[in-house]
Amino acid sequence: MQPPRSEAPAAEFDDADREALEKKIQESLETLSQIRVTVMNHESADEHVLQQRVDRLVRGYADMHLLKDRLNVNVPEEVLTYIKDGRNPDEFTSQFMERLASENQFTNGKISALTNFKQEYEAKIRELFPDEANERIGQQQQQQR
Repeated sequence: MQPPRSEAPAAEFDDADREALEKKIQESLETLSQIRVTVMNHESADEHVLQQRVDRLVRGYADMHLLKDRLNVNVPEEVLTYIKDGRNPDEFTSQFMERLASENQFTNGKISALTNFKQEYEAKIRELFPDEANERIGQQQQQQR
């Protein structure tokens, strides 16, 4: 059981662990690439080299396994589904950002429409009921401050 950590060191610790995990992932990808090349050009003399690379890969996976409990990373289910389907998670991020921008633009359009409606409504009220409107709108503006 690990001793409880305070909030500030936890953030630093998580960043260091995250960076260590990213480095281990990069190393594992490089090792996998080296294993692929070794297997594609397989000769009996390469067996020792292949064994070393597989051992390095297994050690890297073991190191990543040790880091997993010290990291607090939430991965959306949609991203995991993307990866399981063999698609690039960066594609998910790109599509998500496009959707977000579209929704933001839609929301800004609504805000703009409501602002215009409010201005026109206030102008019409002032035109039809000048005394009451000035008094009422003036009270509302003072309450907002």
